[in-house]
Formats: sequence, C-alpha cells, structure tokens
Amino acid sequence: MCAPHPAPGSRHIRGVRRLSAIVTVLVRLLPPTIHPMIVHFPIVLLYITAAIDILAAVLADRDRFLQRAGFWALTLANVFTVIAMAAGVVSEQSVHFLPPVARILEQHQRFAVLTGLCEGAAWLLRVGTAFPRGGGWSLWGRGRGTLPSTALVVAAAVFVTITASLGGRMVYDHGAGVLGVTRIPGR
Repeated sequence: MCAPHPAPGSRHIRGVRRLSAIVTVLVRLLPPTIHPMIVHFPIVLLYITAAIDILAAVLADRDRFLQRAGFWALTLANVFTVIAMAAGVVSEQSVHFLPPVARILEQHQRFAVLTGLCEGAAWLLRVGTAFPRGGGWSLWGRGRGTLPSTALVVAAAVFVTITASLGGRMVYDHGAGVLGVTRIPGR
C-alpha cells in the first residue's frame, strides 16, 4: 500500500514554520541592533564595486585587475547584503512600528529587495561571462559581460542609496528602534 500524498501546500507550511523557528532563534541570540551594525558593509562594498567598474570601463585595464577586483567586491557585497537582510528581519522583530513608520519600512524593504536582485543579477552575469559553458562562448564574449553588469551595479547603488535614506528616515525622523525618543523643540 502506498503512503498517502501530503496535503497540497503542506510542504510550504512546513517551510514557513521552519523559517519562523529559525527567525525566533536568531531573535533570541542576536541583539536587536544587529542590522545597523552590519548594514554598512554591503553599502560600502556596493559603492566600491560601482567605482571600480566605472574605472575599469574608463581606463585601459589590460591585465583585467580592475575587473577581478570588481568581481570580488561584488561577491562580498552580495554576501553581506544577504546577511544584512537577515539581520533586518531579526531587528524588525524587536521594534514596534507606528503606521507612518510601517509604511516607510515597507518601502525600505522593497528597495532592499531591488538592491539585492540587481546585485545578484550582476554577479550571475559576471560568472556567466567569466566562466562560459562550452569552452569560451558567452553572450558578450569572455569578460565582456561587465558593461551590462556595471549598469546593474550602478542601479543597485541607486537602490541602496534610497534604501539607506528610508532607513535613516525611520530612525532620525520617527525614532524607530530608539528608546526614549524625544523631539527637540523647533525641529
């Protein structure tokens, strides 16, 4: 006799429960300030990647040093972006958001996802052109996917700037995550 099939969506429910359990453990282990402690690394790495990519496009990079440096800076930016997003989920659990802040948080999260998507796509594009399948062919040729990748990195830099601005508004304008916030008269 065959085992009964799981109910539709039960795997999804188990996955959500598992993820919820992981978040609960991380909230207990990590300080609520983990996101602001980590978030600056991917921001700086993304700006550095954009600067290196622009320099590589402008200068004659014969030995491809700048392309390699840009690749590794982008790799680190991607790793730290994932960590910062996870830290943001952890930090969000310890803050009570009033409706105006909740709206800003939603925008902040959307732009953070756009940043991550652009970064990830730029990285995949570089990997695909640096290590083409079939021994040397790729859409743009070996190492030539850097122009579209650079455009994605610049877009990600714009998105991370907006994300950071929204995060700053939550803290500086609304005191999100700050205990005992007081308004300075006249401001």
